[in-house]
Amino acid sequence: MPSIEQSWYQGASWLKLLRPFSGLASCYAYFKRKNYLQKKSAGDLWKSPVPLIVVGNISVGGTGKTPFTIALCEYLISKGKRPGIISRGYGSQSKDFPVDVTATTNVLISGDEPLLLASRTGCPVVIDPDRVSAAKHLVEHHQVDIIISDDGMQHYRLDRDIEIALVDGQRGFGNGRMLPEGPLRESPNRIKDVDFVVLNSPSDRFPRDWQAQDHMSSWMPLFENSEYVPMYIEAGDFVSLNEDTREVITGELVYAVSGIGNPKRFYDTLTHQGIKYQPKAFSDHHDFQMIDFVDMVDHRIVMTEKDAVKCKGYDLGNAVYLQVEAILPNGFFDKVFDKAFSESV
Repeated sequence: MPSIEQSWYQGASWLKLLRPFSGLASCYAYFKRKNYLQKKSAGDLWKSPVPLIVVGNISVGGTGKTPFTIALCEYLISKGKRPGIISRGYGSQSKDFPVDVTATTNVLISGDEPLLLASRTGCPVVIDPDRVSAAKHLVEHHQVDIIISDDGMQHYRLDRDIEIALVDGQRGFGNGRMLPEGPLRESPNRIKDVDFVVLNSPSDRFPRDWQAQDHMSSWMPLFENSEYVPMYIEAGDFVSLNEDTREVITGELVYAVSGIGNPKRFYDTLTHQGIKYQPKAFSDHHDFQMIDFVDMVDHRIVMTEKDAVKCKGYDLGNAVYLQVEAILPNGFFDKVFDKAFSESV
């Protein structure tokens, strides 16, 4: 039987049984945002002393926020800025917050995505379920001049200067229903209110030949008030799990291990690289243990970088992870930069 996540994107009829619960979720999301807008208008929200950008989505599951955030940080650093990152820290087992995350933080304390962000960007990363607390800690203890909130579009205690929503260009919004009947955290109309929409598309060339997927075309009117651009994920190097050396994967069969929201994108990337694989999919943010790999001894293991941070130190001598980069149209980050700093003056 398909998982509930698969059912959201396959239009399963049995999901209608969950509609009353989705109705309640819709009402909750509506009044939560209404309360935010009222407080924002009245000036009752904490305002960051530096520009704050929320990178988020309105659906559950992977939309490419982590590689996008890495690319945004790298751009800001190239412009001489000092970005800092705040995150909920999903998967963290810490009992005390906020937590400063560095490349050497134990993944059990940091969670997988914050550790990956700290490792790849070198930026200060602070996790706290309370994003306001995280942001205050960041500006008080680190010399940052711009904050990026990894996720947090629905964290309405946190005011923001710019909202960037990522949308899965392969899967769209599924059946367009709120949780639990569908994958949405908020109504699709929420997209009309953000500043930029990034469509994580399977296209590998743009902008001249980029087009929305057929099943995305019905959603395009939602983007009329926002600037939307395509993004694609470019495969980088294969890196040894524990040695940090670059590896070459040839025609051998590999086990493709993934514990991410949309593993199909990872598998498609391997296919595009001409790699033959046997998929080994786990749930998003899966807490990997050595027992997960006991039947993967006869072939090399290839995993995502987000999963690799949870497996460092494991005795998996044949394991590598695939680094990826988010590629966006020339000039897009310039527009984000100008909006962030011109409106903060």
